[in-house]
Amino acid sequence: MATRATPELEAGGAEPLEQLLVRSGGGDIEAFAELYDRLASRVFGLVTWLVRDEAASQRITCEAFIEAWHRAPTYDPAQLGATAWTLVIARRIAVSALRLSWPPVGHPAPATSVGRSFLLAAGLNRVQANALQLAWFGGLDHRRIEEELDSDEPATTLINEALGMLVAIGPRR
Repeated sequence: MATRATPELEAGGAEPLEQLLVRSGGGDIEAFAELYDRLASRVFGLVTWLVRDEAASQRITCEAFIEAWHRAPTYDPAQLGATAWTLVIARRIAVSALRLSWPPVGHPAPATSVGRSFLLAAGLNRVQANALQLAWFGGLDHRRIEEELDSDEPATTLINEALGMLVAIGPRR
C-alpha cells in the first residue's frame, strides 16, 4: 500500500510540486514551466550521473520532461511525490539510452567498483556483486549482463540471489 507523499515546497511558500504536476496534467502550461524550473537541475544531475555525457544528458533531460508533460494526466500525488515521479521517468529514459548505446564510446565499463566493498562484505560473491552493479549502475539488461560476466548462471538468478542476500541481512543499526 502506498503512502501519501509529503508535498514538496521550496522556501518562500511556493506551490507544492505535486499541485503543479496535477495542474500540468490539466494542460496548464505555466504550472509545467514552473515545475520544469524547479526540477530541471535535479533531473539533469541524475541523468548526467547515469550517462556521464553532457550532450546526451541534455537530450535525455528534455525527453524526460516531454514524457512527464504527456503522462502528467495520469499522475496521482497519493502514490508518489512529484520529484520522485519525474526522476523515475528520467532514469528509465537514461537507462534505455545506455542500453541502446552499449558499450558507450569513450567511456569505461559501468561503475563496477561502486559499493563493491559493501556488497562483498554483505556476503555476495564477486559475480553476484558485478551482476547487481551492472544492472543497477550500468543499466544493462539481463542479456548484456550475461555477456559481460561470461557466467554459466543466468543474470536473473545472480541478481535475485544477490538481492535476496541483501534483504536477508536487512539494515544495520
